[in-house]
Amino acid sequence: MSKLQIILIGVSIFFTAIAVLIITGVLPGVLKERTAAANLTIWGFEKDGVFDEIFRGYTGDNRSIQIKYVPKNRETFENDFVNSLARLEAPDIVLFPSDFLQQQSDKLSVAPPILITEREIRQDFIEAGSFFLNDGNEVLGIPLYADALILYWNRDLFNKNFITLPPATWDDFAQDAAVLTEKDAEGNIKIAGAALGRAINIKQAPNILTALFLQAGEKIVDEKGQFILGNSLTTGNTLLQPAESSLRFFTEFSNRAKVTQSWSGALPEAKELFIAGNLAMYIGPISEYKEILAKNPHLNFAPTNLPQLKGATTPSTYGTVYALAVPKLSQNYQAAWNLIKYLTSQKISIEVAKAVESVSPRRDTLGYYNGDAVRSVFARAVLTLQLWRNPSPQNVDNIFRILIEDSALGRATLREILNNTTARLKELTKSR
Repeated sequence: MSKLQIILIGVSIFFTAIAVLIITGVLPGVLKERTAAANLTIWGFEKDGVFDEIFRGYTGDNRSIQIKYVPKNRETFENDFVNSLARLEAPDIVLFPSDFLQQQSDKLSVAPPILITEREIRQDFIEAGSFFLNDGNEVLGIPLYADALILYWNRDLFNKNFITLPPATWDDFAQDAAVLTEKDAEGNIKIAGAALGRAINIKQAPNILTALFLQAGEKIVDEKGQFILGNSLTTGNTLLQPAESSLRFFTEFSNRAKVTQSWSGALPEAKELFIAGNLAMYIGPISEYKEILAKNPHLNFAPTNLPQLKGATTPSTYGTVYALAVPKLSQNYQAAWNLIKYLTSQKISIEVAKAVESVSPRRDTLGYYNGDAVRSVFARAVLTLQLWRNPSPQNVDNIFRILIEDSALGRATLREILNNTTARLKELTKSR
C-alpha cells in the first residue's frame, strides 16, 4: 500500500467519524447551534436590568443570539414553572433553586457531556453544587450563585456590653444572647439578644432549625427519600437524639423560665427588629445583607459565619444553590447550554456574583474574596453549605413552623411533637 493510499484512508476514516457524530447528534448541536439564530428566554429572581451588561457581552460575540430576561417571584416560582410547561411555553433557561429539585428534576434536560461533566461539577464548584447531578451522575444544572444562612450582629450593642467578638459556637451564642438582652421592670424584652425560639415572628425559623438539625447529624430523610426525622444516632458508645436536642436548644430562647431567654412571640418580626437596631443577633441568608444595608444605612452591623457546635471539625450551614438549567421543553437546547457554560465560566461567574451582590460558587474564585470583610464571610458560608432533598419546600416550611410553635408552647413532650411532625411529613410525601 502506497503512502498516498494510507493518507487517503486516514482522511476517509476521519470524515466518516465526523459523519457518525453528526448522525448521532453529538457534534452537530455543538457546531451548528453556536452559530444558529436563537431567541433565549431566561427566568431569574433578580430585578430586570441586573444582568444586561453581562448579556450584552455574550450577544456582542454571538450576534445571532438574543436574550430576554424575565424576573420571577421566588414564592410563586414552582407554580409558574409547572404552568409554563403545561402551556408549552417553557423558558429556555431557568435559574433553578435547589430546594425544588427533588420534585421537579424530571422536567429538566441533561447537559451535553461535551460542555460539562460530573467531574467538572465536583472539581470546579462548591460541594453543594453536586446536588444538581442526577442518579446517573448527569448534570441537570450548573451553579450560578448560592444563598446561605449567616449571622448578622449589631456592633453597637456588642460594644455597649463589652463583647468584643461575635460568637463562634452555639454555646457562646447562648451566653452572649443572655448578656445582650435588656428587659423592663415587668420582664418584657426591650432589646433582644437573639431571634430564636418562635416561628410566628421569625421568618427564617424553619431554615435555622434545619441548619441546627444538619449540624447535629440529623439527616431528616434517608437515601431513599423517606423521612427519618427524630431517629436516634449512635456515635461510638453514645446514643444521640440530634433532632430533639436541636429543637430544645432552639425553643429555650423564648422560654421565660430560662436565663437564656432573649426572644418573645410579642416582638416584631426578627429582621425588621434587627434593622431598627433593637436586636443584637439575627440569623438570615446572604441575600438579605443588601436589604438590611439599604433600609438602615446607619446601622452598625456586620455579617459573620453561622455558629457551630462546640468541637465540630466540619463547619456547615444551610441554604439554597441557584443553578442554571434547561427545561426539556426548551426549543433551543444547545444554544441555551452554550450560554449557561459562558455565564458559569470563571471570569463571568465573578461578574454575575458582583451583579447580585454575592459570591461565585466556583472553587477557583473563592480566594478572590479573601481581602473583603463581607464577601469573605459569604465565600466561607457557601463553601460549607449543606442541602437535603426537600420534597415540598412550602409544605415542609409550614410543618416545621408548627413543630417550633408546639415545642415553644409546650403542647406535648419534644418526643411526641417530633413523632407527630414525622407523621405529617410522611403523609405529605404520600399525597404527592
